[in-house]
Order: sequence, then structure tokens, then C-alpha cells
Amino acid sequence: MIHNVDEFWRVNVDSNVWEQVLHLGHKKEFKQGDVIINAGELVHELCYLQSGVVCMKRTSWDGAEKIIMHVEQNSLFSEAPFFINRPIRSFFTCYKDATVYFFSKNTVEKMLTGHPEIARDIIQTLSEKMSVLSNQSASLGLDTLDQRIIKFILLRYNSMPLHNNEVISLGSLRMKDIASILGVHRATLYKSLKELEKSNLIKILPKNKLHILDIDGLSALAYE
Repeated sequence: MIHNVDEFWRVNVDSNVWEQVLHLGHKKEFKQGDVIINAGELVHELCYLQSGVVCMKRTSWDGAEKIIMHVEQNSLFSEAPFFINRPIRSFFTCYKDATVYFFSKNTVEKMLTGHPEIARDIIQTLSEKMSVLSNQSASLGLDTLDQRIIKFILLRYNSMPLHNNEVISLGSLRMKDIASILGVHRATLYKSLKELEKSNLIKILPKNKLHILDIDGLSALAYE
């Protein structure tokens, strides 16, 4: 059963229209942790993520870090700073080993006139990201911490096939990463998860997993 939650941190456009023009770009491979685009850079090339996952982050002057979004394979990234031609304030890192194609401004201009489906994909991707960021902003401003955590759990629940035991994996996301996505301190996140556990809604398991004990109860709390 899918529990309706608006996505607020993952961008999963999964478009294959760029496959026909990959020969016009240049290919680079990145390993987990590699910086792809640094904060402060002028972005002169449009980036297409063929495989892997890219993480967009921003860091404050005092070193606090916020994960803004994860971009998944077969999707563009860096398009906003590429088109507005201003230094980017955030930075992109490789979260899962990635293959990225880079397209110069001249190449993109030619593609936009010769491949209308590319222009449509750029608009669709920007619209998807606007939706994700709008949902994130609304959640940070309107939801309680418990509601944000529960919505995150429900998104994980919806994104994977589950068996009767209702166990979800957080994958390679650390508590630090989840806290950054939700805009809280790691200790605060863990305390809230323990409270949900005491309420018999979830059980925290080893190996970065959660056992969902009452999915309907969680869903009700998400929108109370």
C-alpha cells in the first residue's frame, strides 16, 4: 500500500532522451565523495547524470551543512547556475559512483534548436526540482520534527518493495545525512526516533534498518 507523501529530497526524473546526444558531451567518472562542482564556481557546462547519485549541499559560514537534494540517475543537474550564469552557492558531490556527461554552452544551444525533446526535458527537470524544493520548504516551515521524520520514513517505505515483516532499509544514508536532509541535529533526530519506538510505531534495528510496526499510525501522525 502506498502512503501519499510529497517528495522533498530526491529528484528522480529518469529520462532517457539524453542518450541520443551523449556523443556531443564529454564523459567523466566520479567515485563516492568526489566533488563534481564546487561552491563559488561559474558553471559553464550542463551536467547529465547517466548513472549513480549526486548530492547537492550547502555549507554555512560556521561549517553547518545542509543536504538540499539527491539527484538520481538519468537526470540533469547544475542547470540553474548554468542558465543564470552566476556563481553557484551550493556544491555537488558524488554520493554513489557516477558517470556524468558535460555539455558546453554552444552544444546546448545547438541541441535546443535541433532536439525539442531536450528542451522539454530541461523544463520537466526544473519543474520536478521546483516541486521538491517547494515541498521541502513547506515541510521545514509547517511540519513538526516528528512529522518530517515520519514523512521521510513513509517515503522510504514507498520507494522499496516490502515483505510481510515491513522492514525498511535506510541504505547508505547515515543518521548525519538524514538529520541534514531534515534540518535537525543528529542527536535530536535519534531522540525523536526513540520516542517513535516507545510509541510502538517503529523499531530501530541494526544495519541501518527500521521495522515499521504501525504504518497506518505513522501515516495518521504525518498529517494530524
